Amino acid sequence: MDGKLRIGDKIKCVNGKFHNESTNPFRLGDIQIPKKGSVYTVREVVETNYGTGLRLEEIKNRKFYFQNIKRFEEPIFIVARFKKI
Repeated sequence: MDGKLRIGDKIKCVNGKFHNESTNPFRLGDIQIPKKGSVYTVREVVETNYGTGLRLEEIKNRKFYFQNIKRFEEPIFIVARFKKI
């Protein structure tokens, strides 16, 4: 994605294919996920050791315990799944 995202930016989901991963403390049926082609508003930009993630105004999930960071957090969505509009 070109440029830094900021809270309030509008983005469009360009990759809505999600898979269950053994490193995640949740199953896909446990959370709401972005849908390809839908427009969302950036609620939070999160920098991690694995890259930049986003939380969205239109999607709010409960917190899960992430073993790799040893705390409860709401899941984030990788920035590469979106295009700024």
